[in-house]
Amino acid sequence: MSTAEGPTTRRVGFKLAGRRFALVVHGDVEGAENVRRSLSDWLVSMKLSSAGPDAEIDRYIGYWQPYATSHDALDRDQAVQDEVRLAAEELARAVLAQRGGGSDASEQGLEAPRQK
Repeated sequence: MSTAEGPTTRRVGFKLAGRRFALVVHGDVEGAENVRRSLSDWLVSMKLSSAGPDAEIDRYIGYWQPYATSHDALDRDQAVQDEVRLAAEELARAVLAQRGGGSDASEQGLEAPRQK
């Protein structure tokens, strides 16, 4: 059995260290935020880094609705689809910036689909 600091994690972390990630977690009842945070913490513990603030999202789709109709709810939720695209774009920009040796370009030219 390997722990978070065990040899398996060190080997995997060594190969993945410095890479960027984006996370999109969805749920229909509860727990999406906890799952996103757990996955993010795990990836960071292996020395990966988030592509940026818009590259980690958790959303509820079809909240408390039957699973059978959740795909229809996703198809109708244009804001979630836009957020997934934004996360992908932010990841692509971060990877390109990292490969080019430049600074993090995660905030340049991207507009959040859900304005606060």
